[in-house]
Amino acid sequence: MTLLYAEDEEITRKNYANYMARFFDEVYEAGDGKEALEIYEVKRPDILLLDIDMPCIDGLEVASRIREKDKKCRIIMLTAIKDVDKLIFATELNLTKYLPKPINRKELKDALFLAKEQILSEKKVIINDTMQWDKQSSELYKNHQRVKLTKYETRFFKLLMKKPGHIYTQEEIITFVWGEDALLDYNPTRLKDLVKRVRRKLTQNCIENIYSQGYRIILS
Repeated sequence: MTLLYAEDEEITRKNYANYMARFFDEVYEAGDGKEALEIYEVKRPDILLLDIDMPCIDGLEVASRIREKDKKCRIIMLTAIKDVDKLIFATELNLTKYLPKPINRKELKDALFLAKEQILSEKKVIINDTMQWDKQSSELYKNHQRVKLTKYETRFFKLLMKKPGHIYTQEEIITFVWGEDALLDYNPTRLKDLVKRVRRKLTQNCIENIYSQGYRIILS
């Protein structure tokens, strides 16, 4: 996950960028609002941490322009000002958090993790109490740890998770997992073995075999 941090005070920016680097794959730095918009257009970070009072373009204007094209990007605003009009305008930008300056590290960390949790909750589908499916990366998680799936196991699970509860026929599954040519040399044990391997990696058996129809996944 990536973060764009816009702050015109260089020493402050460097210090906090180094601190936040431990929580993100990449932290991009901007010294003013204009640079922040340029970086956003190229890098499309997951989270923005913006100081309101910046040269060229202030943080509120940066957030406003980004909101015109991106309604889901998480934005955390930093400010030391008490301007009521600006604070009211900020509430219209769907901010994840609004933090006062000087920055409190615990409050900052909590805000960043809140933003990350919001993003992850949109990407992941809850299968049961311990299992989640990441729609974007096509990865299965058990107790917040990624489950290692083979290429064909991933394809099988990805198909079932397209429409949880929907019954996919054996022909549909075989075509999606191995390709249409696999139907020409159909071996029923091949699919059964695949299902068994996937089931062994689950905490609960959420994959149902509907007799003479096919397979489906049930969310609980």
